[in-house]
Amino acid sequence: MRIKCLAIMLVAALLLVGCNQQAGDYIAASSISKDGLARDGDAVRKMDGQEVKIWGFVDSGNIYGDASAQEILGDWWSGDGPSATTWRFNLKAKPDDAVGHSFEVRVPNDAGRNALLKGFLADAQAQRPTRVYVKGKLLTFDAPTNASSLTGLYMELQSSDDILIGQPDDKE
Repeated sequence: MRIKCLAIMLVAALLLVGCNQQAGDYIAASSISKDGLARDGDAVRKMDGQEVKIWGFVDSGNIYGDASAQEILGDWWSGDGPSATTWRFNLKAKPDDAVGHSFEVRVPNDAGRNALLKGFLADAQAQRPTRVYVKGKLLTFDAPTNASSLTGLYMELQSSDDILIGQPDDKE
């Protein structure tokens, strides 16, 4: 177990080489993702299934949920969530990344969802980026293209409480 933890920390450190955008325990989405795909497929695959802390920006053009989420989001609602019990948003590496150049963050429908959606909506309407800090399981998949096979990634969170807007508490 100790060797596995050291290996994970080493991979995370290697991903951050040349990128000192760490915020507390959270690594920058830009250190592992580019245009919504893995920046370095081999390195990110080594993190597959592990709990990670990542910060990035809400892709306000990609927020999905059920009918009650649609009521909150109005025109900013992108469609049904991944399941009846889950909503999702996409995470961009940089605030000026294009819509869709992001990866999925799946979150259970729980008591904290509506407040987060309202915060995401307020920022989207004001045309300001929403910087979030998320903690969850990082998962990868093959993302074949016409020219090559890339590595896709997404996150699964345990709760809306695993999403922080604003600076994280470094004591976490």
